[in-house]
Amino acid sequence: MATRYFFLLVTVLWSCFLAAQPQKDIFIPIANRPELKIDPDIDTLEAGTDYVFKYEIAPGYRISQSFFDIGLATLYDSFIVVTLKAQLPKGTEKAALRFIIINKQKTRILLMKEFVIKSDGELYPIAYKPKTNIIKLGSGLVLERNKTYDKNDFLERPIVSFYEKETSDTAKKINAVRLTIVRKKMQKNMRALNDTLSGEMIKEIKKVKGKATVFICLEIPLPRNRIKTVWSRFALKK
Repeated sequence: MATRYFFLLVTVLWSCFLAAQPQKDIFIPIANRPELKIDPDIDTLEAGTDYVFKYEIAPGYRISQSFFDIGLATLYDSFIVVTLKAQLPKGTEKAALRFIIINKQKTRILLMKEFVIKSDGELYPIAYKPKTNIIKLGSGLVLERNKTYDKNDFLERPIVSFYEKETSDTAKKINAVRLTIVRKKMQKNMRALNDTLSGEMIKEIKKVKGKATVFICLEIPLPRNRIKTVWSRFALKK
C-alpha cells in the first residue's frame, strides 16, 4: 500500500515539474498559409544588406509580434524591413523571420519564414552619405523628389528654404522661386522674387482638384554674381 502511494506521489510531483517547465513555441512555415503572405518569396539573404518585404494579412487577423533571429524586423503598415546582423564573418547560417498572429477569437498562430544568410567575409562599414540640395517648406517639411504632398501644406506654410547639406544649420538665401503647376493639359508658370510663394502661386494651388504635377526651381545667389538653380519635382493632391 505504501509503495503504491509512493509511486502516486512521484507521478504527481513529476507532472507538476513538467507543467512548470517553459513550453517552447513551435512556429509553422509560412509557405501556402492563408493567414499571411510576404513578397518577394526569396530564401537567401546577403549579410550587410537591409531587405524590404511587403506583407498581406487575411481579414480577421492581425500581427501581434514580428522578430528576426539574427537581426531586427521593423513592422510598418504594409511592409516589414529586415536588418541583418550576421554572426559569422564568412559562410552561411540559418535564420527565421517569425510572426505571432492573432484572430478575432484571440487565438495565436505562429508562423515563420526561414532564410539562409550568406557572408562573403569582405564586408566593411558603409559611410552614411548626407543628403544635399534640400528644399524645405515652412518650418521643416522636406520636399522630396517624386513624392506626393497635400496642397494644404503649401497654403499654410508658404515660405521656402534651401540647405546645401542636411547637416547645415543655416538656410541659404533664395533670390527667387519658380513654380510650374501642370493639371491635365493646362500648365501655369510663375515666379516670385523672394523665398515665399506668391499670392498667384497660392491661388493656383487652391485650384488643384485631384492631383497635379509641380516643378519647383530655386535661384540661389553665389559669389561673383553667379546664380545656382536647384530643380525638383513632386505631386500635389487635394
